[in-house]
Amino acid sequence: MITDSDALTTADALTILDVPPKFDVTHWPRNVERHLGQTENPLHRAILKNYFRHLLLEVSGYWDQIIVPELTIDEPMYRVGDRGTMQVLTGKSAVEGFYRETFETKTNVMGARTMNMCVEDFGVTTEAVWTHVVPGEFLDDHDVDADPDAHYLMNHHIFQIFAYTKDAKLIGERIYDDAASYTYEKLAPEDVVTPELARKQLAPFLERATLD
Repeated sequence: MITDSDALTTADALTILDVPPKFDVTHWPRNVERHLGQTENPLHRAILKNYFRHLLLEVSGYWDQIIVPELTIDEPMYRVGDRGTMQVLTGKSAVEGFYRETFETKTNVMGARTMNMCVEDFGVTTEAVWTHVVPGEFLDDHDVDADPDAHYLMNHHIFQIFAYTKDAKLIGERIYDDAASYTYEKLAPEDVVTPELARKQLAPFLERATLD
């Protein structure tokens, strides 16, 4: 966080770093809805509506409703960075497996705490301080002494490109991860956003997130 004396005249979210002190799973969808409300180009609106529904389904745990014909091409292509490694996924089965694993490990609660977003004819780009709510046991291979019985906020910077066809179907994601940016915050039990709570809090957004 920059101080008043260091303040720059900029709209760059990752310079300003105006990050809410607590993780709120509705913070990110509220910002996407605001961006959508300011977008007039019909193709860009269609892309953003697809993007919005996709991410809400993912975070809500509806992993089996993402790689479907109305949202995604038959053979999606993903490149997912993770702490210096790159996972390459091609085809419906591989990509669905990625989402299913996130759901089954209870690591699907996530969102941007602050984010730059741009939509163009090719798709959506975002750069974000991205946060996952994860059980301590998930961090076994991270360089952190985590309590396996606790939950943590895992924060890191990512750059994402969501590529779309000219009829606003998702082609795939390219996610580039800043391996040097990871931080971890142990959560008090009352601050844990569980998958069940996230699904409940995101339900009104998902109801509004149609492709019409």
